[in-house]
Amino acid sequence: MSISMNKTLSIRPPYLASTVHDRIPVELEKLYRRTRTHVTDADKMLGLELLIEANCDMIDTGFLALLDELSRTNPELNLHDAQMTVEEVKAKARHYIRWVGGFIANDRLPPVIAHYYEMMHQLDLGGGIKPYMAFNISAEFAADLDRVLQTLANGTTRDLDEMITLLVRVFEETMQPLLIKPKNLMKFNFIVDKTINGVIAVVVALYARMLRKTVPKLPRELYPQVAEHLSTFLVT
Repeated sequence: MSISMNKTLSIRPPYLASTVHDRIPVELEKLYRRTRTHVTDADKMLGLELLIEANCDMIDTGFLALLDELSRTNPELNLHDAQMTVEEVKAKARHYIRWVGGFIANDRLPPVIAHYYEMMHQLDLGGGIKPYMAFNISAEFAADLDRVLQTLANGTTRDLDEMITLLVRVFEETMQPLLIKPKNLMKFNFIVDKTINGVIAVVVALYARMLRKTVPKLPRELYPQVAEHLSTFLVT
């Protein structure tokens, strides 16, 4: 997706963007301003829950919404396992974000709140201004992704392995700002850090396995629908 040059934005292309519920940026801004001087236990709990909501919103809009729509219109595809895998990823995100809350002092949370707050943007990417969570990607990766999505859209895709590899990389790129950078900002001890790294690796492996199982069974006539959905998240 391209943007008009006359629009002033708080983030410059290329980037990935996903809508979030209206309350998330509102509550994050309040929390960001409130925690610059002092963080209460209630602030910490709210911050962790907002992180969970933001992560789950991106997973829902990026992956689950597409699977649900394909399953609704093409029940013969039997995408139940793929849908359950995405729900499992969300469950792990909820569990471990809450779990890490027990290992951090309140005063370690403000940099993470600031990081998430900085990813919130009011953007008009079609359909009016909406709240988005957005983060930059490299120009090279954006070009590769755009090229593959175009071949998917026009039906000239021949290399499914390349497409799957790029979709896995999209997920890995998403993990960087959503989980890995926040983890590094919180400066956990070795044991906690190693545990979280292991969880992230498991989640990426689950997602990759789901793609390798699901993508090959999609009929080619559905490729344009998949490309149209995925293209809404890429701004070049």
